[in-house]
Amino acid sequence: MPENYGAGLAWQAATSWTLATDVQKIRYSQVGSVGNSISRLLAGAPLGAADGPGFGWRDVMVWKLGTEYRWSPDLAVRAGYSHNGQPVPAGETFFNILAPGVVQDHYAVGATWKIGGGELSGFFSLAPGKTVQGSNSIPPDNPPGGFGGGEANVRLKETVVGIAYGWKL
Repeated sequence: MPENYGAGLAWQAATSWTLATDVQKIRYSQVGSVGNSISRLLAGAPLGAADGPGFGWRDVMVWKLGTEYRWSPDLAVRAGYSHNGQPVPAGETFFNILAPGVVQDHYAVGATWKIGGGELSGFFSLAPGKTVQGSNSIPPDNPPGGFGGGEANVRLKETVVGIAYGWKL
């Protein structure tokens, strides 16, 4: 897991309405398996070796905004947005076919409804499609052990739906 830290603020704009924002720094470069370049493979370091090849991810800042509106004592609705820098450099797309973490924007809506002695919560989240075009991303055959050269473009789009029911014992 990469080191990360952040800070945030929440403001209760009205008795039923809260606004929140925070910023987070994720230091992918501090974890070799995530931050090291695939070029270490061509230098002779095998996968899984100490300080061996990784995904080549850069550190990112994540900016988040959110709001919650208490429609009634039993119903709260929420919405949020986050944006982060691009962790995957164009020269590192080849290995990132395995973990194409290239999306930069996330939108979410959700609600919690108190019913039957518990709470029913649900959400919908969307990260629109994002592509990183490779640039010298597939290592050539020279030096020996290369992969023939070329480009690997990576794309990711995420749609997530969740629902949960919880109660206190």
